Amino acid sequence: MSTGAQPPVWISGVGSVSCLGGNMREFWNSVQANDSGIREGGLGPVSDSAIASQPEEIRQNRALAFCKQAAEEAMAQAGWTSLQPGDGLIMATTTGQFLLWDSVLMGMSRGERSVSEFREAFLNQPLGDLMQKLAAVLGHDGPSSLLTSACTASTQALGVAAMWIRQKRVRRCLVVGVEVLCDLTTEGFRSLQLLSSNRATPFDRERTGINLSEGGAALCLQAECKKPLARLSGFGFSTDGYHMTGPHPEGDGSFRAMKAALEVAGLRVGAITWVHAHGTGSLQNDLSEGLAIKRLSMDSSPWVSSTKWLHGHALGASGALEAALVVECMRNGMVLGTRGLKNADEKIPVHHPMCDLQLKVRHVLKSTLGFGGTNAALVFSHPAEPLT
Repeated sequence: MSTGAQPPVWISGVGSVSCLGGNMREFWNSVQANDSGIREGGLGPVSDSAIASQPEEIRQNRALAFCKQAAEEAMAQAGWTSLQPGDGLIMATTTGQFLLWDSVLMGMSRGERSVSEFREAFLNQPLGDLMQKLAAVLGHDGPSSLLTSACTASTQALGVAAMWIRQKRVRRCLVVGVEVLCDLTTEGFRSLQLLSSNRATPFDRERTGINLSEGGAALCLQAECKKPLARLSGFGFSTDGYHMTGPHPEGDGSFRAMKAALEVAGLRVGAITWVHAHGTGSLQNDLSEGLAIKRLSMDSSPWVSSTKWLHGHALGASGALEAALVVECMRNGMVLGTRGLKNADEKIPVHHPMCDLQLKVRHVLKSTLGFGGTNAALVFSHPAEPLT
């Protein structure tokens, strides 16, 4: 691929709010201490103290508070004092501001709230409203986009941002993924029998399901950077449409997304140090994804692990949250093992690190799967790696 026509895409800043803390330092320290943010009942809520520094009017909208705090941290690390008119802003979410209207809906159904109260609260339902509010608090009026493609949303958002920069639509782009825990999501997943009341154990033969969590993550991407943290060198999307909620049994769509990401990066799978898997801990996801990774890697043996025992599954925000973690791992020369994995499922033929490994991480392949057969993958490269 010609780098002259398409500039490299550098990651210059990352920020997060998660069940492991209100910033990347707390997130990373919790990972190092082997702490999990999953609480009793198998959910990963963000503590109120994590967003205590935000103004009260912002805290009243948890989704906006997560976005703003993560964005401010990422921009500060990147040295961006503000978003410029030509900068891009891409948001990824599926729940948006649900917490601002769901309780009023339920209250109205019980006769405790009026129709007019619900009508006013329901104005917060459009996901684009959250996007507009974030743009307003960041002072942004440039190119923007909203992705709502289930669990792949923020992984796709990062890929779209990379395309914008390569196409020279923007020089810089801020990507933000956000989700809030709410009854609709929790009960929906419970009805599908996908939730585990214990901490998820991805790839384990005794795995019992996923842990839902909430939070936000932001990444700053730019075409030119003096002190990059990493490079987003590849991206790939696919839609297999196999089932509304279940993955393709052989991981066909996941395989195609990962293969496309490698092709864009100009890399063979043998160059990949680590595959950071979606690895939710559900029976079908882990098997499908594992088969796709094995098909992709063939005789190569990249390390494969999931980090959801630590931070749970934040749905549309998970790709951005895990991308931020991958960048930190790359900076610290570390491949994380899959926490909670004791007895690897022999039906999933991948190379598991049973503990954290200290080594130079050259290239990481990040995989994400979502409802409706949506799949996305990214390749992150160490900034010292030569351009392809």
